[in-house]
Amino acid sequence: MFLASAGRRPDAADLITEIIADAEASGFILEPAQAAAAARLCQLGESISVRRKGLLRRRTPRSVYLHGPVGRGKSWLMDSFYRQLPGRKRRIHFHDFFRQLHRGVHASAGRPEADGTAIQRSVDALLSGVDILCFDEFHVHDVGDGMFIAKLLRTAAQRRVPLVVTSNYPPDKLLPNPLWHDHFVPTIGVIKEMMDIMEIDGDTDFRRPPVTGSAAPRPSDSPGLEAFSRGKIITPGTPAQLGAFGLFPPAKSQERILTPTTQRLTVKAADDMLWVSFTELCGGLMSTADYLALAEDYGTWVIDGVPSPTIESAAGSAPAWQRFSNVVDVLYDQGITLFLVGHGPLDWDLAQDPAHRTSTQPVDLARIASRLSLLDRVEASTPFEEVEAGGS
Repeated sequence: MFLASAGRRPDAADLITEIIADAEASGFILEPAQAAAAARLCQLGESISVRRKGLLRRRTPRSVYLHGPVGRGKSWLMDSFYRQLPGRKRRIHFHDFFRQLHRGVHASAGRPEADGTAIQRSVDALLSGVDILCFDEFHVHDVGDGMFIAKLLRTAAQRRVPLVVTSNYPPDKLLPNPLWHDHFVPTIGVIKEMMDIMEIDGDTDFRRPPVTGSAAPRPSDSPGLEAFSRGKIITPGTPAQLGAFGLFPPAKSQERILTPTTQRLTVKAADDMLWVSFTELCGGLMSTADYLALAEDYGTWVIDGVPSPTIESAAGSAPAWQRFSNVVDVLYDQGITLFLVGHGPLDWDLAQDPAHRTSTQPVDLARIASRLSLLDRVEASTPFEEVEAGGS
C-alpha cells in the first residue's frame, strides 16, 4: 500500500485509487452506488488529513451514513476506506459497542456513581484519541439501546469526531417498533443533521453464491468470512450426515453449565466446539453480551433442534428468533464456524416469502437470510458421497 510509504497525508484521489485497487484485487468493480459512496468517504478522509495539519481545526467534517439492502458491500467499502486511511482511527461493530458499554456499567456496580456516569465514561473511552470512528451494522430495536446511541452521537459532536456508519436501515426506519419509534425521532434528526446519508442499492448481493458459470465476485466484508462460511445447514441431522463433517455429539460427561455474563446456559463443550440446543441458546434470557463472551472461547458452534423458520412453533417464538438473529450476527462478525441442525425445512429465503413468513420472524430476516446463504446445505436427499466430499 503506497500511502504508508509515501510520507505524506493522502488526498481524496490517493484514497479512491487505493479503494479501486482493493476492489480489483478482490475480483470486482465498484458498482455506481458504491463508487459514489467511496468518493464521499475519500472526501472525508482528505478533510481529516487537512484537519490534522492544523487547518479547519474548528470545523468538524460531516459524518457519513451508508445504508442499503444486505450484502451490497457497505461494510466492505467502509473497511477498505479504513485500511487506506492512516492516523488515529477506530472501527467497532454494533455488538462490540454495547458489550463495552455493559462492561463499563458492570465494572461500576456497587459504586455510588450513577449508571449514566459509567456509560458516559465508556463512550468517552471509545472516542478518546481518535480522529474518526467507523461504526458497522448500526441498528436500533430497543429503546434503551436508542438512548446509548443518542449519547454516543452527542459526545461525538462535542468532541468533533466524525463517524462512518453502515446500516441496513435508512435513518427514518431505525427503531421500527411503532410503540417506541417516536422516542427515537429526535435522535434521527441529529443523525440527519450531522451526517450525509448515502444509499448503496446495487443489484448484486455479494454474499450470495454466484450464478452457475458466472465469475461474479463475493467480496468479503468480514475478516472471519471464510471461517463462518465453512459451516453447514444440515437437515434432518442424521448421524451419517453429522459424522461426514466430524460432528459427533459430545458425551453426557461433557455437559456443563456456563455463565458467560449473567445467564446460566447448559451446553456440551469439547475443546474448541460448543454444542447447544436452539431452545437453550435462544429460548431463555441470553443477551448479545453472552453470545460475544461465548464466541471468545469457542471457534465452532453446533446449534441443534433449530425449528423451521416457515412453521409457527413454541420454540420459534418472536423473542427466540430475535435472539437467533443476534447469534448469527455475532458469529458472522467474529468469524465463528456455525453448523445449524434441524428437522427442516431450514430455509430463510423461503421464510421471506409472504406466503411462508410467520409472525414470529425477526425484523432483520433479510440480513440473516443473506448471511446464512453462505452456508452450504446438507439435506437427506444429498448422496452421502457428495456430503463427504463437501466436508473435505
